[in-house]
Amino acid sequence: MPPSPHRMEMPAQMEDLHKARRFVREFCKSDVCRQLTREDLWQLELAVHEVTANIIRHAYKDRTDQRILVEIQVLKDRLMVNFNHWGTPFVQKSVPLPILDGTAKNGFGLYLIERCVDSVFYECTPTGKNIITLLKRRTRETSKKKPGIDFSNKKERIT
Repeated sequence: MPPSPHRMEMPAQMEDLHKARRFVREFCKSDVCRQLTREDLWQLELAVHEVTANIIRHAYKDRTDQRILVEIQVLKDRLMVNFNHWGTPFVQKSVPLPILDGTAKNGFGLYLIERCVDSVFYECTPTGKNIITLLKRRTRETSKKKPGIDFSNKKERIT
C-alpha cells in the first residue's frame, strides 16, 4: 500500500500561486526526494505553477472564492502531484503548439506542462471533482529529456 499523500489546500487566487510552488519545493527538499535534480525540481515547479494558474483562470474563471487541494506523493521511482478542484473540467484534446516567434502573449501553459513532467493525466469524477495528475521521475538516469525546450541555461529558480 503506497504511503498517504501530503496535502495543502489553497485559495484559488493568482496572488497565491507561490504557495503551490513552495509546497512542492519544500516537500522535494526532504530526504525522500534527494534523487530529484535541481533542473528536475525547477521543471516540476514550473509545471505546478502553470497547472495552478490554469485552474484559477479556466476552471474557476478567476472566481476567488474557490479552493485548490494539492497532494504530493512519493512513488517507487517518481513523484505524483495531484491538483483537485471543483470547477469546469478540462477536456483533453489536441492542443496546437504555441507560436514561438515572440508574437503570442499566452497559450504556452499546456506546452510547458507537458515538457516539464513525464506524464499528465486529467480525470473528472462523478461527484464533480476534477483531478490533474503530474508524474515526474526522481532519478537522473531514468529522466527523459523532452524535445523542444532546453532548461540547461536556467540561472535562477522560481521563488
